[in-house]
Amino acid sequence: MLKAQNIILTLILFISTSVTKSFSQGIITGFVADKENSKALSGIRVETKSSGRIIKGTYTKANGLYAVSLPEGKYSLKFSGIGRKQFDTTITIKNNETQQVNVHLEHETTKLENITVFGAARRVQKLTEAPAAISLVLPEDIQRGTAHGQLGKTLEQIQGVDVVQSGMNDFNINTRGFNNSINRRMLVLLDGRDPSTPLLNLVEWNSFQTDLADVKSLEVVRGPGSALYGANAYNGVINITTNSPLDVLGTRVSLTYGEHGTFRATFRHAETYNDHWSYKINAGYSRQNQDWVVSRQRDTTKPNDGLEYPGIAFDVSGNRQGLGYIFNIDSLINAHRTAFNVFGTFRIDYNINENERFLAETGFSKYGNEYFVNQTGRILIPDVQKPFARIAYNSQHWNIQTQWTNRYTPIPQTVLNAAASSAEYSNVFTSEAQWNDAFLEEKLKTVAGVSYEIQDVNTSVVGALPMLAPDDQHHNFTGIYGQFEYGLAHNLQLVGAARVDFSSYFNTQFSPKAAIVYSPIENQTFRITINRSFLRPSYADRFRRSPGGLPVNLATIDSAISAQTGAEKLGLGLTPVWNVGNPKVDVETAISYEIGYKGILSNEVFVTADAYINRRKNFISNPLGGLAPDIYKPLRYANSYANDSLKSRIGQLNYDRLAIYNDPVSGKLIPAFIITPTNIGLVEERGIELGINYYAMKQLLLSGNFAYLESDVIENSITTNKILPNTSPRRYNLSAQYVASNWDATASFHYVEGFQWIAGLFEGYVPSYGVLNINANYKIMSGLNLGINIFNALDNKHYEIFGGTYLYRYTTGTISYSF
Repeated sequence: MLKAQNIILTLILFISTSVTKSFSQGIITGFVADKENSKALSGIRVETKSSGRIIKGTYTKANGLYAVSLPEGKYSLKFSGIGRKQFDTTITIKNNETQQVNVHLEHETTKLENITVFGAARRVQKLTEAPAAISLVLPEDIQRGTAHGQLGKTLEQIQGVDVVQSGMNDFNINTRGFNNSINRRMLVLLDGRDPSTPLLNLVEWNSFQTDLADVKSLEVVRGPGSALYGANAYNGVINITTNSPLDVLGTRVSLTYGEHGTFRATFRHAETYNDHWSYKINAGYSRQNQDWVVSRQRDTTKPNDGLEYPGIAFDVSGNRQGLGYIFNIDSLINAHRTAFNVFGTFRIDYNINENERFLAETGFSKYGNEYFVNQTGRILIPDVQKPFARIAYNSQHWNIQTQWTNRYTPIPQTVLNAAASSAEYSNVFTSEAQWNDAFLEEKLKTVAGVSYEIQDVNTSVVGALPMLAPDDQHHNFTGIYGQFEYGLAHNLQLVGAARVDFSSYFNTQFSPKAAIVYSPIENQTFRITINRSFLRPSYADRFRRSPGGLPVNLATIDSAISAQTGAEKLGLGLTPVWNVGNPKVDVETAISYEIGYKGILSNEVFVTADAYINRRKNFISNPLGGLAPDIYKPLRYANSYANDSLKSRIGQLNYDRLAIYNDPVSGKLIPAFIITPTNIGLVEERGIELGINYYAMKQLLLSGNFAYLESDVIENSITTNKILPNTSPRRYNLSAQYVASNWDATASFHYVEGFQWIAGLFEGYVPSYGVLNINANYKIMSGLNLGINIFNALDNKHYEIFGGTYLYRYTTGTISYSF
């Protein structure tokens, strides 16, 4: 082993000497290993400083080797890495001289008081000082999660985060209540990009152009974030950052196999050149059989008429026209039962110095055969293509980024329980510039920024009925924001933030925030926060145009009404049923009042506690009849009905939905059964989130958290539209994690108390459920790792969203090699 290392070191010395012989420089090189077993450590940061200033930095490769060329002088060296105790030394180097520094690092459990976050204030700060309720997944936990490879699952154990799943990859992630089948009240950012669908703002968790192994940090701001992030940061922000090339030098390959036909393969390679240029290639492929998806055809010989449980919708039976051919629902599901995702990215960085860089990145993903639950039922997503590109400049004071994202569905998306399909071709262009600095001897810290976005959404794709009217929506969005943090005393911070959002799509929104952060003693922090947030309507909320059911023949009823009442006939015949948008739907808003505490007790216990009161109004309702009479004029008879039987027949037809509809295709006014949304309600919501991390010993971490939520509907003028938080009033998480030198294991238990659910056509009860998950990893040798993940280890058959599928045990194993 040592002989091989010496040969490689000699090669590195030769190459480094050849490259730098025309310069008067020396070389530092060496090998970094684990102190307990002497195995090579990859990804260890080697940083050189002179007179307190960073001169150069590099990372060890998979074989633990590193090399740095430096001018003559005296330097301090720092070796640091995730889960490793930092090591510092000094060295004097002369021109054309080579010195070897080998280091053995001790293992150290990462403690939360040493972690920094970005998302709470859009600048780097200690977690314990953040002016918001913020949680994060530690980097080592992200790497352990590669055995399952699903970003959504990494958030299950975070306090206050509500993760529900339907099928293999249909995740719905929210905080602080008022969830939905297609939740869009959480803003998700991937390297500053919003990966949601422009049409619905829905996050497709299996469509990301990256994999979990390439995620560097994952933060969740629990609570409103519009003061810094704008629209849709209504309940919080999920901030995901991937590794730069310098973070992951070398090559990594991995293979995952598991139940339900799971297969996943990923590849990453990163290199650096000339101390300035570096690049990264990341690619992957995955597939899973959707065994949990069943055809919901009516079958009176089976329990619940063939449904998994009562109250959910049947698929439209028989043959249907769509996707360019005639198909049967059973055949359709069988033909699209294997979910898949293919992705690839290429990134190149120019590192000016340690704190300043330019980067350019492009990527692509193609995924499909997913089954989502939306407000009208289940929808099949056969094929989605999502390319993107971005360029960015990052320095100590500036973060500037311009990006383009696209979503294209070459095959229309099919609603399984209605005669409807949809498609999307959308382009989003975004530019944002953010500046930060500190003044008055670091007492005043400031952040300011501006963003501009153009969205073009078109649903007029061949083979699908246009979902929007007009089918091409083009809008712009501008946001200007700023924040200051002022130290009134060494332990007392005053925080103020505000953002103004202008748009061609909604009225100007002003989102202020104020907070006081007080630390009476070190690592004991109290916080009071008040802020406002808003959620913009989706394009479907305003401009939807899709069938809401099969047409209804009203000719006989029209004649019967005329005969019974003496009223003239309306001339009704085969009458369509439409689910349409309401152009007057406004934004949802919320005012939030929070108090929070973060504290470290006896260096072994980290505690967080947050309590909040939210006042929410202008909920965007479910589509119902009669909600927009000024837009869709209701059809009514003046006389009373003399025949009770006729009244019953009319009532069964949802007579209140019958209105005059200006059909954008024909350009004519026609009678139709109409459902549409509107703004309703005023709700007061109260909640508590508690969390504790206990380092029982060096290798053992015990964690637990609890979330409680209750709400009161203060005002709701439309009683037919119930307002429910759609989440459990009580959620519990417990976990134990043991980390040894060559292996680690985590057992986590997630318990959810039963709750009522209503979203669109779905209303029912989600029974209580408990899920035990197990994750373990073993280091076979240097760079070679084996991982296993068991979701729902006790095979507790349950569903987590009403209308979703039953979930069962799901086991996967991953082998990865880094070199």
